[in-house]
Amino acid sequence: MISELKTQIMEEIGEAVSCSSLPEDGWTDMSFPGIIKLMKFRVDRYSLEGFGKLMTMHTTTKMGMELLTMSFMPSNGLTVPYLLMDAMSMKNKRCVFVEYYGCGRDDLQSDALEELYETFRLLPDYAEKPNWYVGERESYSLIKSGTEKQLTDMAVRSVKAYLSLIPLAHEDEEYKKQLAAFRQRMITEGNPSSSTLHLLLGKIGAERFMKQAVMPIDGEELPEIKEKRGSKWLV
Repeated sequence: MISELKTQIMEEIGEAVSCSSLPEDGWTDMSFPGIIKLMKFRVDRYSLEGFGKLMTMHTTTKMGMELLTMSFMPSNGLTVPYLLMDAMSMKNKRCVFVEYYGCGRDDLQSDALEELYETFRLLPDYAEKPNWYVGERESYSLIKSGTEKQLTDMAVRSVKAYLSLIPLAHEDEEYKKQLAAFRQRMITEGNPSSSTLHLLLGKIGAERFMKQAVMPIDGEELPEIKEKRGSKWLV
């Protein structure tokens, strides 16, 4: 399900906006633990013209679980919600999280996303543990389980509807500050990938990854941070 889903979403993105791959780096191929490699991570980053940045992380495990994370970051301050999408597949268990965050703004409502919510709202909700960011999601977020076909359709159509917001939005410097503040909460108060990223990169490395790969902001100057993991320095 996961590889096919990413292919379909990237095709949808390519039809909507100009999408270019960013250079590979030390984050592109990672594994944990270093020798046994129970978990493998493939990270790809893209620039979406007129929008900002996209990061995808495809995780595979020896236990048969696959996870796809896609972070749509309006890094130029475009007035659209931040979109974080997670798709998980393990044996017969499948779920997709389509999470929209207004990051402190209350003027990011969307008829297109509201209509899509109505289309898929009757799919079974996926039970998740309480956490602070759950209450920060926009009401049209979709946290669902279902069949592969249902979830793939939901995810692809969600991205299509989301990208349709780009021509209607504008860049806002104040929104950049709100995005940065929300990102800091994701770092300090925790996010769905916190424990995994801390194991993989360490606390400082995980923070750098969040700021530079997951939720980058245009024009932001980040201090150079180096951390040693085994024999490898992460910058």
